[in-house]
Amino acid sequence: MKRSRLLLSVTIIFFWASEYCHSPYFTPYLQTLGFTAELIGIMTGIYGFTQTFVRIPMGIITDVTGCYKKTILVGTVFTTVSSFGLIFSTSFASILLCRMLAGIAASSWLAFTILYAAYYEADESVTAVTNVNAYNNTGRFLAFILGTITASLWGYKIPLVCSFLTGVIAVACAVFLKPVPIKREPLQVSHLAAVFVHPAVLSASFFAVMMQIFLQGTVYSFTSAVAKSIGASALEIGINTALFTVVQVVLAGFIGGKVLKRLSTVQSVAIGFASMAACCLLVGTARNMLPLYAAQILGGVSNLMVNSVLTAQIIRKIPQENQSTAMGLFQALYGIGMTAGPLLTGALAGRYSYGTAYGFIAVLMIGTAVLAPVILGKIERA
Repeated sequence: MKRSRLLLSVTIIFFWASEYCHSPYFTPYLQTLGFTAELIGIMTGIYGFTQTFVRIPMGIITDVTGCYKKTILVGTVFTTVSSFGLIFSTSFASILLCRMLAGIAASSWLAFTILYAAYYEADESVTAVTNVNAYNNTGRFLAFILGTITASLWGYKIPLVCSFLTGVIAVACAVFLKPVPIKREPLQVSHLAAVFVHPAVLSASFFAVMMQIFLQGTVYSFTSAVAKSIGASALEIGINTALFTVVQVVLAGFIGGKVLKRLSTVQSVAIGFASMAACCLLVGTARNMLPLYAAQILGGVSNLMVNSVLTAQIIRKIPQENQSTAMGLFQALYGIGMTAGPLLTGALAGRYSYGTAYGFIAVLMIGTAVLAPVILGKIERA
């Protein structure tokens, strides 16, 4: 199993590097092409919108067939094709299409998560999820290193080439993954229906939607634009974006092995969303890069906490033969947040200011933190 974990870990790293090499510079790059904040919000948001419709059927098909390796291979191929297309795309329609392909690729993440967890014992679910998220973030960190170096030297477009090349490596690794047979019962509609109304899945999905509003509406989209607006260089933008990921890679073991074991699910989620609100306020009122750096560090810790406990909740509560379906529903629903976040921030920033947009997101995060004990309390006691 150790060899299988290692190969899948490398696949995860290069898969997410492909998805994110260009991420810190994508909004500034689109601005150089002349697109408005509203149109950039649409092009950024279609990434999550696509996932909302793709993840559920992909999860069901993966559960029925047990073809986790094939789903992963499809994901690596699509992210590579998407990146290659973006290198040459300058029109709204072509960029939108490439972003949709990237969304389909990201939808395959449910198979990565379930296959990696299958390499562990059932009682090690939190450890497995924390580790898989760490490799996810390692890939993003690699992406930001490659993106920062190439963007600083050759401009905002070249990180797209890095996305393509890392995607090729991910495809090569995925080809050699070892499938894991999972004992499963024949497909029954009643079992699927039970997953779709399971309180653990629905509650986790709600908080994931709010988390993605924060991530996609700020960290992965307009925070780079805020940095650029206060005079940040390409290097500073890269460092700022990388901090969000670096802190998760460095602290993954400590957070998963120490902090989350001492905190309940309710406490972890409430603290996480309160921290996200603080991040928004720091960025929205920033006049130099120091508050942005602090926000990225705090945001990285909060994202690691919330994402780990929400994903682990689903794996603990749902039978293994239905976990891909549950993860598909979970990730499809949080695609709503991935779509709404950039659209909301883009609309508010375009009409008012970045400060107003980030202030509004902060209010949403505070409200979500307050709801944590109300929604999650009963489920945690069950």
